[in-house]
Amino acid sequence: MAEAILQVVLDNLNSLIKNELGLLHGVEKEMEKLSSTLSTIQAVLEDAEEKQLKDKALQNWLRKLKDAAYEVDDLLDEYKTEASRLADDNKVHAAYLTCFRPNVLFYHNIGNRIKDAREMLDGIAEERIKFHLREAVADRRVEVRARRETGSVVAQPEVYGREEDKEKIVERLVKDVAGSDDISIYPIVGMGGLGKTTLAQLVFNDDRIKRHFEFRIWVFVFEDFNVRRLMTDIITSSGGNVSEAWNLDLLQRRLKDMLDGKRYLLVLDDVWNEDQEKWDQLKCTLTCGSKGSSVVVTTRLAKVASIVGTLPVYRLSDLSEDDCWLLFKQRAFGNDTEPPMNILAIAKEIVKKCKGVPLAAKTLGSLMHFKSNENEWLHVKDSELWNLPQEENSILPALRLSYANLPVELRQCFAFCAVFPKNAEIKKERLIHLWMANGFISSKGSLEAEAVGNEIFNELYWRSLIQDFAGDNGSTYNQIYKMHDLVHDLAQSIAGDECCITKAERPSDHLSRQTRHVTFTLSKDSFTIPHALYRVEFSRTLLIQPTYPIILTNSGECPSDISKFHRLRALEFIDPRLTKLSPAIGKLKHLRYLDLTNALIKFLPKSLCSLWNLQILKLECCTALRRLPHHMKRLKNLHHLYLNGCSSLTSMPPKLRQMTALKTLPIFIVGRKKGYRLDELQGLNLSGQLHIKHLERVGNPMDAVEASLGEKPNLRGLFLSWESDSESELRGNAEMVLRALEPHSNLEALEISGYNGINFPLWVSSPVLNNLVSMGLKNFNCLELPPVGKLPSLKHLSISGMKHVKYIDHYFYGEGVKVFQSLETLSIYESPSLEKLSIEQGRNTLPCLTHLFISGCPSLTLPFLPSLMELRVQPCSEAFLHSISNLNKLTNLSIEGNDKMTLPDSIFLNLTSLQSLSMRYFTKLKALPTDLRSLNALKSLYIGKCYELESLPGQGLQCLNSLESLYIEDCKKFNCLSDGLKHLTALQNLSLVGVPELVDFPDGLQHLVSLKHLGFHGQGNVHNPVGSLTALPETWQHIPSLEALAVTGFPNLTSLPYWLGNLTSLRFLQFSRCCKLKCLPASIKNLINLQTLDLWGCPELEKRCEKETGEDWHKIAHIPFVELSSKTLVEEESSNCCMRLFER
Repeated sequence: MAEAILQVVLDNLNSLIKNELGLLHGVEKEMEKLSSTLSTIQAVLEDAEEKQLKDKALQNWLRKLKDAAYEVDDLLDEYKTEASRLADDNKVHAAYLTCFRPNVLFYHNIGNRIKDAREMLDGIAEERIKFHLREAVADRRVEVRARRETGSVVAQPEVYGREEDKEKIVERLVKDVAGSDDISIYPIVGMGGLGKTTLAQLVFNDDRIKRHFEFRIWVFVFEDFNVRRLMTDIITSSGGNVSEAWNLDLLQRRLKDMLDGKRYLLVLDDVWNEDQEKWDQLKCTLTCGSKGSSVVVTTRLAKVASIVGTLPVYRLSDLSEDDCWLLFKQRAFGNDTEPPMNILAIAKEIVKKCKGVPLAAKTLGSLMHFKSNENEWLHVKDSELWNLPQEENSILPALRLSYANLPVELRQCFAFCAVFPKNAEIKKERLIHLWMANGFISSKGSLEAEAVGNEIFNELYWRSLIQDFAGDNGSTYNQIYKMHDLVHDLAQSIAGDECCITKAERPSDHLSRQTRHVTFTLSKDSFTIPHALYRVEFSRTLLIQPTYPIILTNSGECPSDISKFHRLRALEFIDPRLTKLSPAIGKLKHLRYLDLTNALIKFLPKSLCSLWNLQILKLECCTALRRLPHHMKRLKNLHHLYLNGCSSLTSMPPKLRQMTALKTLPIFIVGRKKGYRLDELQGLNLSGQLHIKHLERVGNPMDAVEASLGEKPNLRGLFLSWESDSESELRGNAEMVLRALEPHSNLEALEISGYNGINFPLWVSSPVLNNLVSMGLKNFNCLELPPVGKLPSLKHLSISGMKHVKYIDHYFYGEGVKVFQSLETLSIYESPSLEKLSIEQGRNTLPCLTHLFISGCPSLTLPFLPSLMELRVQPCSEAFLHSISNLNKLTNLSIEGNDKMTLPDSIFLNLTSLQSLSMRYFTKLKALPTDLRSLNALKSLYIGKCYELESLPGQGLQCLNSLESLYIEDCKKFNCLSDGLKHLTALQNLSLVGVPELVDFPDGLQHLVSLKHLGFHGQGNVHNPVGSLTALPETWQHIPSLEALAVTGFPNLTSLPYWLGNLTSLRFLQFSRCCKLKCLPASIKNLINLQTLDLWGCPELEKRCEKETGEDWHKIAHIPFVELSSKTLVEEESSNCCMRLFER
């Protein structure tokens, strides 16, 4: 990693030299000598990094070098900071640091320190000679992405350009070698990323292959060519079982028995093994199939093919340019979307860079998917980043190879990820900002640092070094990722002592002067930083987090000795107990990133405004924060100020327009005084989301004009809100303000709330909003909404609080014009006068609408909606229910009634595609409609709060042969499941909650062959359970495949039957709030698959189950996870494992 660190320092140093900063202060010669020394050392670092794994002395030399490099970097940063501060103080912005009165003492001192650092590095450079290191090229070309484990399923929507290749291989396997007595081994050879695995998957899944071979087996090999493992994988992939205790001989005999006399196809994917002996050992075991048995081997290496192949090598060629374009286009634009004309030619040039390599086309296409700016496309077109290597020259251990093949600029970024605990959720934006703060990335030409970081992150993702975990509102920039544990181990092994994760209770032994990045977990009851952590005096990253669960009764402040970490570039103090930030924070002159998310701080110290280098300030969800420091305008380098969730914030700091570097400002609160008004947004090139609050305070509409929202092309989301209070201005003023707030045409999301005007400006429905994807309109007093039905890109529309509106769209567009042609999701809330979605409710209305959510619209009825798949309504009228019956594409329906209505006949008759049905609050409903049986695609049925319902219809269940989940909740008179339950042969989950009259279960339970989860929960609460069950129903013992059983809230249940031990498939068993249960049956020892036993609120039974001392402990000692109320009787690791098992 020394190579990566040195590269960062060299880049910073050369930047200063290039800008002649040293020339101005008489240190240019020392800077140039320093650069030369660093370059000399850098030339041998690639060799040193490889050899240091086995050379302790070399490890020490590299450690000394890294310490010196960090020292130089801090020195250069201090120098640049002071120079730029003086330049700003002297109002010199036209020329870069050329005309100001220097601080002679400072520059004399800095010159001496640079000289000392250079002499120290000269000594380190001399030491390199004794290690006999060879010079190597630092800028290494690497393949686009590292390997993922593969399976037999084709993992992409469409494959281009491989049909001919597939036909040739299939022809060879099913015809040419069909009569061969010997096993045929067919190698597919090609460079990395050429699509060898995809081709093998196409062959494996071809119908002719399926008919020809009795067995088809897929095994992923990679570098671990362990014969025992491969035999085990082949056996298990063929449906066999293997014991870990089996030796090699047993495995060989088992494999021969399985394959003997069978014609099989075995795919060994991604083979790197060059050991002839290992291959022969496996091959001898495979030569037992019938005629035509074949093995397909995919490999990058021709030598491997020559060792294993019995058939001529199939060399996979490059894709044609046309096929490469189709693949790129699919990833970059989607199958049905054509690229803009200004992008098309550039995209075609980028595809040429791929040189017919599918992985390059997929990677580039995916990276370009969210780039709409022409300059971004031109940058990629002109970049050499995608000039992929044409051959593979070496075989290294898989994980090390992934790191070794990373470009230098990615290595530091990857190794830094070791600062996060294993299994931690990593937000993409957060990681990029931490990279920026530490100087790992910076702007490149026209690409800003965030864009460079985004490219690096995507590179790590496509190399499988970072994995998907979850999304956040569909935004790829805010997605959550994780690192595989083994990849985390790789990052930690590379970072060494530089990254450390430690806790207040157990400070790590790895904390040292070499530690640069720390994650520190506070104790539950203290904010004290232990003395051990102060050994990390040169730390650059400090991520402080609480211990969970958080005890909010404790609170504290950021300690004043935080200033001892004077080299910090990034500080996170994320703890809701934090109530005060120490003024000492202002001494952290290198600080670029400060995150105080969730803190209960009311005021920030004035010293915060002295953090000249601060680029990112996160104050999200600081709900107690009342105001920001008055002199925030001094933070000239602040790029991102995150204020989402700061609900107590009442005003902005003055003169924000002077913060010209600001890009992120999610909230702007309009003030009345000069310096606080809306015109302070002028000149700020904001991006992302912007919520302008208290627009009723705008006294002069010219302030809105000067805010220049139309000149902010990077703004993607705009939220405008007026508050209806005593400050509200005249209606005409609101109309003029809204007219002046016309945004740029790049806007994708718009929300307007509290607008009290009658008329709407033309831009609300004009081509200015042609790119608008999402719109929200809330709490208007108008009679009509703006004509947004013709916005071509609008996919999501939310309407709420429209007291007087009768139609969402009241305009007549003429014959054949599609209204809301792209709308997919529509949400309507609290609009009591709403009668129709559109005044023109014809076939051209809402043709693409798939999701509709309605609440508080009692007068609304629906037109024919041809694409509607999900409908949620609460509450609904009888007239509305009648309009549901023609929605024959519905797959999800959730309806709520009231205490006066029931379900109309034939409501479900045409809903043959319905997969999920939820019915609540039909309090007068006594019986379910008989047409329920028409729902033969139904998978989930929920019935709740139907207080008069007594049973399920026997005949109504007969055709529900797809039903997998049945939930009945709070139906007070429900007393019979009916014999029709036996027809639900696909049922996997049955949950009965709050049905006090239900005691008996039908004999048909024994026919529920798929039932895995059964929950029976009494009514009442923790302190007053009132379920009437006194004994477990006898019919439960005949459920053949039950894996989870939960019984809660039955105070009269006194004993458990012996037959409970016959449910040998049980993996989870729970008895909760059954206070009279006294003991477990002896037969529970028969539940050998039981992983979790949960006893809660059963005091006598819990006492008998105390670990080792309880009378029933011997019955349950074999269960890995036993929980008694708040007491868990297993180690944490076992607990987590078992709970994950049950969740699956």
